[in-house]
Amino acid sequence: MSEKGREPRAVVAIAAAGAMIVWAGTAGAGGLAGFLAAGAEGLSLEARVQQLEDEATIRRLLDDYMGLLQSRDWDNYVKLFAKQGQLDIVEGVLTGRDAIRTRMDNASRRMASAAAAQNRPQLQRADLLSDVRVQVTGDTATAKSRFTFIGEQPDGSFRVTGSGIYTDTWIREEGEWRIKRRSVNWDLLAGVSAAPPPVGSAPAASGAVPASR
Repeated sequence: MSEKGREPRAVVAIAAAGAMIVWAGTAGAGGLAGFLAAGAEGLSLEARVQQLEDEATIRRLLDDYMGLLQSRDWDNYVKLFAKQGQLDIVEGVLTGRDAIRTRMDNASRRMASAAAAQNRPQLQRADLLSDVRVQVTGDTATAKSRFTFIGEQPDGSFRVTGSGIYTDTWIREEGEWRIKRRSVNWDLLAGVSAAPPPVGSAPAASGAVPASR
């Protein structure tokens, strides 16, 4: 094939690659550079596209995790973990979906009971995820992201009740991406280093039971 014949195909390949980057949410600073770097490692175009699709899937599941956490839908929450997945929290490492579900359900029940005992209204909250980094290698992946919890206070104001880093390993189990292990590392928790609150104010941990996140 002549050089003129190859040129249009090269343009199409580059355009397709660019479209996949945008679709997978990796366009922007470093997106194209990362994609080209993958090519330098000798991966085929098909393998690179699969890598981007897997990264996009894990990012979507990370978003799903936060929604299920906020709604306290523990039945579907635990399905994001592998069958023998692990959740590493303050109290220790929970292994398996049953253990994780029991811990999360018990924690949310305790929080609800404490609010009811103090005759407190149901306050609004938001569970946010940011600074997401995902690296896929075949059927395994690593991810790191920042979680931030914002809670309504009795006076109607809102404040950050806690923040930290999720450090994950993921595996492809039965054809689906699942969390093999998640470590929850808090680096900001409302009330931990603050002076005692004024008499009559809300307790520091409207984000009580931090390890449940």
